[in-house]
Amino acid sequence: MTEKSDVIIVNLRCEYLIDPIGIDVIKPRLSWTLRSKLRGQSQTAYRVLVASSLQKLDDARRRDGCLWDSGRVISDQSIHVEYGGAPLGSGLRCFWKVMVWDKDGNESSWSDAARFEMGLLDAQDWQGDWIGAPAANSGEAPPAPHFRKELVLAGPVKAARATICGLGYYELSINGHRVGDHVLDPAFTRYDRRALYVTHDVTSLLKQGANAVGVILGNGIYNQSSRDAWNFESSPWRDTPRLLFQAEIEYEDGTTTTLASDGTWNTARGPITFNGTRNGEFYDARREMPGWDDAGFDDAGWAPVHVVNGPGGLLKAQMMPPIKVTETIAPVSVREVADGAYVFDLGRNIAGWAQLRVSGPAGTEVTMRYGEKLDDGGRLDQSESAHLVYDGEFQTDRYTLKGDGEEVFEPHFAYHGFQYVEVTGFPGRPTVESLRGRVVHTAFEPAGSFECSNDLLNQIQTCTLSSYVGNFHGYPTDCPQREKNGWTGDALLAAETGLYNYHAQTGYVKWLDDIGDEQQEGGELPGIVPTSGWGYEWGNGPCWDSAYILIPWHLYLYKGDTAILEAHYEGMKRYVDYLTGKTFLDLVSLGLGDWVPPFGLPSDYTAPLTLLASSYYYVDADTVSKIAAILGKNADARKYSRLAAKIRKAFNRYLYDRTSGFYTNGSQTAQATALFQGLVQPRQRRKVLRRLIAEIRQFKWRMNVGIHGAKFVMNA
Repeated sequence: MTEKSDVIIVNLRCEYLIDPIGIDVIKPRLSWTLRSKLRGQSQTAYRVLVASSLQKLDDARRRDGCLWDSGRVISDQSIHVEYGGAPLGSGLRCFWKVMVWDKDGNESSWSDAARFEMGLLDAQDWQGDWIGAPAANSGEAPPAPHFRKELVLAGPVKAARATICGLGYYELSINGHRVGDHVLDPAFTRYDRRALYVTHDVTSLLKQGANAVGVILGNGIYNQSSRDAWNFESSPWRDTPRLLFQAEIEYEDGTTTTLASDGTWNTARGPITFNGTRNGEFYDARREMPGWDDAGFDDAGWAPVHVVNGPGGLLKAQMMPPIKVTETIAPVSVREVADGAYVFDLGRNIAGWAQLRVSGPAGTEVTMRYGEKLDDGGRLDQSESAHLVYDGEFQTDRYTLKGDGEEVFEPHFAYHGFQYVEVTGFPGRPTVESLRGRVVHTAFEPAGSFECSNDLLNQIQTCTLSSYVGNFHGYPTDCPQREKNGWTGDALLAAETGLYNYHAQTGYVKWLDDIGDEQQEGGELPGIVPTSGWGYEWGNGPCWDSAYILIPWHLYLYKGDTAILEAHYEGMKRYVDYLTGKTFLDLVSLGLGDWVPPFGLPSDYTAPLTLLASSYYYVDADTVSKIAAILGKNADARKYSRLAAKIRKAFNRYLYDRTSGFYTNGSQTAQATALFQGLVQPRQRRKVLRRLIAEIRQFKWRMNVGIHGAKFVMNA
């Protein structure tokens, strides 16, 4: 009789996610982790069962009751096992479990059951209309519209799912209760090419009898009214906020009903009088409508909604962790810096917003301005961060009191980057208890932790993690205050940090789709993604655009993901071919280089642009060759391998001095680039490295590099 294996199967995931609801991958990939007390234990085979109910899943002997029984598969693969069963339809709920055979051929016990649920896979699955508030001028940022709809349910509810796309942002409530803990949903995309929907389990919020659904919409970057340096106010997708909603409700007796957005919904303006992603939010509590999202509310003064056009892009599931409030921190101090002006110091920089607690007369207006710097007099100084936003107040929230005891406010549809909050108009004298910092970002799970005996290294790690998550709000950004832009070079250089420290892969899967949506027919890419159209003429180039090739490669190296390589392979090839059309002597000199060095202007690169750009051109060609080989595209693999060799030869012929051991100017970035990017001939590596060390020593062991050199020098 075979022994039972001691292997325990845990951490079951579908498309990187734990028990996801509303996915739209028609052949989802399943993963699991093995645990054993025995050293060297391993998996030699597996069996996966997927069923449409827990009851069917539990009866493992009846294969005909399953959507998929993989049978015994001889394989050590425990990640990205592709579902291979019956076709999965919209809204289908799937339950799955796995067992394995260990290195000695012994069977494990079955894992606990996990689940995944399909979203709305086809356009015809959506039964509702896009709706919006009437009489809104598309050139303005209107007050946040409220939408409501009542419905009567004929019996007890067994299960209910609400699927919503609310642009630019939405908050959903049912029967007076906020649905979920997401904020700033859905994530920013190129809306006229792709918009994301989110599915919520709302079973516990619905009841037999009268019910009400309420939605508030924010502008987000979908309807940005303030002019900025990147022209988002002129985005091709720009329009007033709009909503697409659908709830599928199953009664205990097995019958179903659907509630969808249509012309029978009503709308009104509420207390959010203004909201802008780069500006802030103004909230007048006197305009609140208690009970507006509950059944029985008198909405006689509300207007019928308008049925409107959608944004025009594909509707896709948001298959990544949501943005959440992940931490609440108390200020370390508050002090009066001028008559009636108080500065709260959180003690560290965060991305998010302030939560205000205040009591006072109705009509009192409290203003909160956010920033990272104080002037010599201790007042907030936004001068270095506000100058690229041309209209409206920058990083400023306003709250008008209703005069009803202690009031608590935090914004709904804007976030800021800050350490300091300057508060004016506060009735009385605030204390540190009057304000809290709310840390907000995409809620990636930690992938591990690092701590050592050196306090400085621990502090660097803490700052690194804070900087990384503070710059991920549905897409990777350069900064959470001045720009909030998805600069491709910044994202590229931070990607490995993210993948070491967090389960951030789903965020990159989403953002790579955004990059693909922005690529032009000729292969060109913009410097920021998503973009309104800005960034194709300036701000890009191989040092930035290579994110489209190297981040998928990182996902393969770190996570074994070949699907991401397949999904973007043609776009990667198109980009390398685009660069080939821009060469001179088989090198390229295009776009931004080693940006923001410590001395001089941002464009005063610490190494020539040709060296940096050509090094990325080489790495891109070499990486596409490797990807082609992995995908079985052997002719392409040979083609791009030859191209990479050609670039490497030209790089060393024109940019390297064998006598001195210098690449171009011999700077830290120049030497490190050649080493790190794999361009130095083996016999020359020792000499090039010696020159790098000499250059660092000459600079008294300080780094004299820009954004790329900062990574290359340390690794080289």
